[in-house]
Amino acid sequence: MSGRLVLITGASDGIGRAATLAFAAHGDRVVAVARRRDRLQSLAAAVGHAILPLAADVTDATAMEAMVSRVLAECGVPDVVVANAGIGLDARLTDTTDEALRAVFEVNVFGLVRTVRPFVPRMIERGSGRILLVSSIVGKRGVPHYAAYSGSKFALHGIADALRCELWRSGVTVGVVCPASTTTAFADHGLRAGPPQRRVRPRRHSPESVARAIVRMAGSTRREAILGCEAKLLAFADLIAPGLVDVMLARTLTR
Repeated sequence: MSGRLVLITGASDGIGRAATLAFAAHGDRVVAVARRRDRLQSLAAAVGHAILPLAADVTDATAMEAMVSRVLAECGVPDVVVANAGIGLDARLTDTTDEALRAVFEVNVFGLVRTVRPFVPRMIERGSGRILLVSSIVGKRGVPHYAAYSGSKFALHGIADALRCELWRSGVTVGVVCPASTTTAFADHGLRAGPPQRRVRPRRHSPESVARAIVRMAGSTRREAILGCEAKLLAFADLIAPGLVDVMLARTLTR
């Protein structure tokens, strides 16, 4: 499986950076896409020729089209596309403005579609490809203060389900990775409004552990990977006793 061409968005920091390093260490060539050109160049300099840094904002349709054109012209069709770029919003629904809601969906949903959509027809023509969407456990169970973020991540699962059917027997597969909280600067870079969510997470993933899971998913045809005991327990409990989970989350996470 080594020697693949892998494209990753949100590659300059956190999970995206860790995944870029993990794929490069695995022997893959990585197209690292993010807004911060300086961070990308620093990442590429640390790793070497295995990484091609391309600055593009997933919310900018023109920039994404230019990025796709350059990748296809210079590198070819990626074997793996990892749609990782995302932004959070810590706000109760009543404190969530239309502008904030649009900002979250512009990155987490529209940005993901702009990342994946251009490569799908070419993967189908080739007869192979792997698309990975980085979601979250809150994309399977909404939590207080994260209505907008949860909604955007729920949307990814719907997109993945529909796309799998559209890609049936094409040789192209779709996987979704669902971490819980991670020890990254993601929360610091996110949007906020009103009182913050109470922080009580007993354990957080490292970016490196999530990156390893992404690399494993890239080499498989699994539909979904829920990472960590906390996330798996939440998903299971929500299946059998969603009302009880409502009460637990309300008491634990709201101020």
